[in-house]
Amino acid sequence: KRILAEQRHGVHWILIVAWMSLAASAPDNPNAIFEGADVLLRPEGYREWIFVGSSKGLRYEENAEKATYPTAEKFNNVYLNPAAYREYAKTGKFPEGTVLVLEIFSAETKAEPGLQGSYPKERVALEAAVKDRRRFQEGWAYFSFTGKDGQIKDKAQAQPKESCYSCHRTKAADDHVFTQFYPVLSALSKK
Repeated sequence: KRILAEQRHGVHWILIVAWMSLAASAPDNPNAIFEGADVLLRPEGYREWIFVGSSKGLRYEENAEKATYPTAEKFNNVYLNPAAYREYAKTGKFPEGTVLVLEIFSAETKAEPGLQGSYPKERVALEAAVKDRRRFQEGWAYFSFTGKDGQIKDKAQAQPKESCYSCHRTKAADDHVFTQFYPVLSALSKK
């Protein structure tokens, strides 16, 4: 009985080690999941991705009077899917399947003795960029998960090319990505 129990225990550990090595070598789950040709499902778990940077009030808008967001400064937090981060760190290139998520928060200011500054308060918008040359002729597509009422939607259709693409194409430092504003990525590109 004792030998049989030890054998089962040994097999148990072999299975755990095998499962762990498979999990470590398995590719990431696809982060861009589409419904049809150009409807992106909201990425799940993006807050567990690589946080590449944050900005306050930074935005490119040709027509400020027609601004997408009110003029008050917002906090912009940007996340990159882990597989794309690893590939960019290794090669300096964003691979097919790269997903960046932009989470935008209203800003709150605190000004009292001993405590001053700004912090993000409520999420007001959620956007994503996806690199997929097979699906999108330009290579990148941009999505807004923010409904007219400010509620976050479960899926979003690709934005028209003139809404985001042209700005990313002309003003982004590296392959449609504003790496100049993300210290985590700009440090990698200098290697």
